[in-house]
Amino acid sequence: GARTISNVKDCSVTPLDAMQQKPCPRTQRKQARLPHGLCSITLTSNALLISTWAAVANAVSTGSSRCDAVVFDHLDTELRQRTMVIEDERHQRMLVLTGDSDRSQPCELKWWLDHNPQGVVRCLTAPAGGAHETEAAAADKTSLRGVTGRQTCRPDECIPDTSNVELGYVRSMLASALFVPTTSHEMSALCIELGCRSRIVRTHVAGTLLETAPAPRWAPRRAPRRLLVIGLGTSTMMLWLRNALPSTELHAVDLSPGVVAAAPCFGLLADAKGAVDGGEAPRLHVGDGRRFLEGRQDGDFDAILVDAFDYNASLPGCFRTLEFFALAKRKLAPGGALSLNLLSMGIPSVQVVKSMEASFGTRGIWVGDAPGAEGIQQVVVAFAPGSPPPQSRSGRSDVAVSGGSQRTSAVEAQAQVWFHAAGYHQLAPRDQGHAIGAPALRDAELCPKHIGQPSAH
Repeated sequence: GARTISNVKDCSVTPLDAMQQKPCPRTQRKQARLPHGLCSITLTSNALLISTWAAVANAVSTGSSRCDAVVFDHLDTELRQRTMVIEDERHQRMLVLTGDSDRSQPCELKWWLDHNPQGVVRCLTAPAGGAHETEAAAADKTSLRGVTGRQTCRPDECIPDTSNVELGYVRSMLASALFVPTTSHEMSALCIELGCRSRIVRTHVAGTLLETAPAPRWAPRRAPRRLLVIGLGTSTMMLWLRNALPSTELHAVDLSPGVVAAAPCFGLLADAKGAVDGGEAPRLHVGDGRRFLEGRQDGDFDAILVDAFDYNASLPGCFRTLEFFALAKRKLAPGGALSLNLLSMGIPSVQVVKSMEASFGTRGIWVGDAPGAEGIQQVVVAFAPGSPPPQSRSGRSDVAVSGGSQRTSAVEAQAQVWFHAAGYHQLAPRDQGHAIGAPALRDAELCPKHIGQPSAH
């Protein structure tokens, strides 16, 4: 039921499905006005998303009292933010954002319970002191334990395992950029609120707002010409896309200078060295993601992936409004995809979908699971009108075609697995699921700084 996850013990002893299915207390039912007494799970600002816990728990499971190595430490006084990249004994690197007054070090389990890693990247190099690591490099990492102020990473420090994407919602979002729907399948907007799961219910039940059969049919699209990621984090999305789509022009924008500066710590370089097989080098930008989008030409992107979070680990207000979704629709090429990660938070989630509907319509919106966080997170994808360029005559998508047949097959197979795990289903036409009374969202309420901002055409 309504529960706050605040430590490892809570996550390990209480099955998420059981928590989701318990009825809410009567008072909470009345306050939320949710049918059937179901509540969404609330996450505190200092708790990890469930799909991150496995990696973090693994990183601290040794019980050692020694501090993990801080390989990058950047203070931003304007944002009042400290950006840290931390490497554990298993050569996993994590991004941690905290306040600029926080001078603590990653020592012992309590530190990890008080801080919120933004993701994990596994480096394909030997752990500290391993057979293939030089004595100088090992000594350098040892010297970093308990030391702050290192603001650069060497390009050779981390060769990332780009195929190892830990977070289920990230896998679902990446898959949404490589496939397009070809037939209609409907699901009520109320499923956003109640966390309907397509693999459990596949039939229409009279008088309910559950999804209907048949299963959706999607097809691979050609490699996108240009793609934007809003919210860089540990560079996980960009690393996978760089490997999968070497010929695609990839852009990423993040509000934090420290996060962008930390990208080389995870193996992402924004120069010729960052290109794969002679393809396009990633382009990294510091700034407001929405303002960056406003400055682009209409029809500029084949896919826009919004992976931004506010201090509550929720989608920021400026990416929830009618005005933002109208902007995103203009900037998408015909058949282009807008994909975002949405916490299942009842009425606020329905409001986001309502805001999307004004630009994309119910037929253009699809909802998928975030494997590992079902009932907590969902991925919502909206498609611009029109059709993307057709796939190649061979019937295969042009995913990573320049990388050789072996890698192409591996990337396509991985994307197929992620897509099927997401279980994307289309929203039903406007019906009684919208009668909850939650209005769409506007800039005037959530994002006044963008009111009246010009947009390139």
